[in-house]
Amino acid sequence: MIAERIIQLGGTPIINPKNWFKLSNCGYEAPVDPSVVAILKQNVKGEQCAIEVYNKLLKLVKDKDPVTYHMVLKILSDEVEHEEDLQAILEDIEIAKK
Repeated sequence: MIAERIIQLGGTPIINPKNWFKLSNCGYEAPVDPSVVAILKQNVKGEQCAIEVYNKLLKLVKDKDPVTYHMVLKILSDEVEHEEDLQAILEDIEIAKK
């Protein structure tokens, strides 16, 4: 969706995955601890960063670009759902440990 919107606006999306890591707002941390809990926590952190970035983007395009605004709002909704799902899994693991 984002690449298509960039093209619609006359830009050029970044298509080389190596550049994604360099230009990412949230970066990428390779997992160093193979435990499920550690990986889940790392993914929650990534989702939280994405939520922050999309919230900032919403503020930038609000009342200026309704098409981009609605696209970002959909993506943000998905990111919030992902973060909630991951948090729920972590909570279930904690309950199961008791």
